[in-house]
Amino acid sequence: MSSCTLILLLLGLSCLRSFTVAENANGAGLCCFEFHKRPFPAANVVSYVETRPECTLPGVILTTKRGFRICADPEVDWVQQVIKIKNPA
Repeated sequence: MSSCTLILLLLGLSCLRSFTVAENANGAGLCCFEFHKRPFPAANVVSYVETRPECTLPGVILTTKRGFRICADPEVDWVQQVIKIKNPA
């Protein structure tokens, strides 16, 4: 096997591993790679979860009434408002 083929094989395997790390079997390991830009109504959000510390971008995953998951930036005002409404403490 030539060195070029070996390098391509190793690169392909490392990419495959990075995809599998992004989400583990129970779904708790989700990471965000980009954020939803527009404000989303808190009334349409059922729950939220923060991404794991191992993720490259800290984020919040909002789950909608229809079951969609939306990645959002936890530093943005509208996301903080959704968190506040869904987690009154």
